[in-house]
Amino acid sequence: MSEEETKHHRVWWGLLVFGLLLHLSSIASSDYGLDTHLHLAAIESNEDGTPNLEWGDVRPEDPSASNPDDVQMLERGWWQILELYPSWLLPFAAFLPMLVLIGLVLGATKGKPHLAAFISLHPSFIFATGRLYPESTVALAVAGIILASLYIFKLRGRKLIQWLLLAVASIHLLVLVKGLSAMVGWILVGLLLAWVALDRLVPQFRTYSRNPMMALSVSIPLVLVAMIAASFTTGGSLTSIRTHPVQWTFSLVVAFLDGFGLYLLVGMCCWPFLSEGVAQVKQSNDNMSVFLLVFIASGTLLMSMWIASLWVYEADRWNLPLWENMILMGNNGRYLTALVFPLLLLLNRSIGDKPLVVGKPIMLALLLVLPLSMLAGMHGQTMWTDDAAESFSEEIANGEDFLYIDDEALAMHWLYTFRLEIDAEGDRDITGHWRAPDSNWEVELEGLNMENRGDLSNVAYLVIAPDIDVEVPSGYEKMASGTAPFLNGGGEWKVYRAV
Repeated sequence: MSEEETKHHRVWWGLLVFGLLLHLSSIASSDYGLDTHLHLAAIESNEDGTPNLEWGDVRPEDPSASNPDDVQMLERGWWQILELYPSWLLPFAAFLPMLVLIGLVLGATKGKPHLAAFISLHPSFIFATGRLYPESTVALAVAGIILASLYIFKLRGRKLIQWLLLAVASIHLLVLVKGLSAMVGWILVGLLLAWVALDRLVPQFRTYSRNPMMALSVSIPLVLVAMIAASFTTGGSLTSIRTHPVQWTFSLVVAFLDGFGLYLLVGMCCWPFLSEGVAQVKQSNDNMSVFLLVFIASGTLLMSMWIASLWVYEADRWNLPLWENMILMGNNGRYLTALVFPLLLLLNRSIGDKPLVVGKPIMLALLLVLPLSMLAGMHGQTMWTDDAAESFSEEIANGEDFLYIDDEALAMHWLYTFRLEIDAEGDRDITGHWRAPDSNWEVELEGLNMENRGDLSNVAYLVIAPDIDVEVPSGYEKMASGTAPFLNGGGEWKVYRAV
């Protein structure tokens, strides 16, 4: 290795280590994220065998009020992985898979640190590490699928067994973390094995499996048909594909630009290699390169369609303009970080054994990402609800309720952030309620029960979200207030107690 190559390797190793330090800093400076609080609430309630969200469904029937009687069960999901970690190791539950993922990338690139550095510096992964989100675990599961698949293409006989087991386990880990049915996992296993078997046993199929454009002509329509069919056979957000086709099509374009453009190409600093990578892929005629391309393209389309469905569905439920909801939920694009391993493998094939020089394009890519990486790692993100909950957590008696007033579209998610501080073990029988400011909650406090809403007759504390202007009924006195962090929108929150 020349002196110039050694210098560049030192730069990449330095960036890799710097990225890992930002992950550790993110753990120290960030609170758990909104979705993480939901899954931790499910863990707490799982002692009786029912992983419920006991304060009500996060998508209540009444879009302006919660209903604790409408208990939401998280049958599968990220909580089942978090439950495996002892309490002292829980804050590192997103960092440890990241270390394994970086190790796999180093192994795939024969110890070269440049692509591993890109992963360690990705702002979304740093953010997810501090917020205890599953992005690194999902990306690791996808890496397991890819590694197993590449060996299944090459090996025969008994040597296949361990890689078949890895493929099955990785696919089921992926669908488990995403909260999908185990049947979805078996369908994906079947599709994978069918592709490999056809490539091995049917020479005519190799016209597709070893030609990039022909392979895409099979995989893309297959994903489109599967997702459109799911919109007719399942409920939830996918129904927006058929109920709001125009808005959904527009959202799909934005979701692709957000997920693949920002979160993959820009966030992974790999856009400088895009043209060279595309040219390399067009010339490839081996089954493994084509498989990587099909996996990336199909995964990108599937997740973009899913994200677009979420945006349209939630905008309709919350009665928000679609563009506003896209901004609110724009970080859904981070789901596409699941594809970082196959994307980097494909790029590594185009880069080859050439040393990656830190030239102008790479410097520009790093300059775009590093400020966001440092913001995610050094500043982190805290929640004002921690301080608000702490202000009355010791004073609220067992069996009493509190009411949270907020017009935030994710208000039910925010409600569950009070759970760890107020009733972490679930043994105090405290119930949190949520109401929108203009939902006539005042009359409920006086004893009126309304359909699809929880009973507020036992409410002893009111929590008013920042910048919410409501008239607090007589019989309550202000006991605490504070200012929300800038990244939470700022503004003053207030807590009142019954007198």
